[in-house]
Amino acid sequence: MGIAEQVNQARQQLDSLLRKAAVAEVGGFRPPDTYLTSWFGGPGVGLPGETLPIYNGKDMFPLLQVRIDELPFVTEAFVNTALFVLFMNREDLPFDQPHVDGWMIREYASLNGLEPLALSSEADIVKSFPIRWNLIEGDAPGWEDLSEIVDWPQRDDDTNTFHEAYKTYGGTKIGGFPSEIQHGAGVKDFVFQIDSEPKANWQWGDGGIGYFHKTEDAGHLAWQCL
Repeated sequence: MGIAEQVNQARQQLDSLLRKAAVAEVGGFRPPDTYLTSWFGGPGVGLPGETLPIYNGKDMFPLLQVRIDELPFVTEAFVNTALFVLFMNREDLPFDQPHVDGWMIREYASLNGLEPLALSSEADIVKSFPIRWNLIEGDAPGWEDLSEIVDWPQRDDDTNTFHEAYKTYGGTKIGGFPSEIQHGAGVKDFVFQIDSEPKANWQWGDGGIGYFHKTEDAGHLAWQCL
């Protein structure tokens, strides 16, 4: 089989594996009158009696809140979830860490009874902005992650063909493929990513991205930066 035929076969296979993604538009519009919506930062919500989670004696803070029915599609990971809040610790950026080791996600099956959490006595880490979600129909994996799902020829001209034909969308997004920076971020069990959002005063190192993977019984966080 010639190179051209190999590339064509790989493209046909990849075209069938492209994913939908919901990319966050952070701020830039009037905030809604409710906290039962998607937010970057914010006080976060919880059930009556719930408080901010604690890590090493300090309040954690809500980094991302997602209301699932606001997404333009629902990923399999959240079919039984109405809303989730991701909390981060105040001391360091967890690297290659499992769930609850410096970060935590609380998932709620219903919006009923959810209310804003009491504000922390600690200084604010991020600025709060509401989120709108925009649909991407054909998100592709990055070059380093591509080999997990497609056997693409490795010659330089074939690499150019890939980059001209496909795009991995950046930003904070639910679904799709991870936007790798220095190396592959891992396609298997990838659920969402949180980008550095300068408007909200949030950075993963130097312009990095945090990647969140979820299996049936565990979650995992890793990140890359420039």
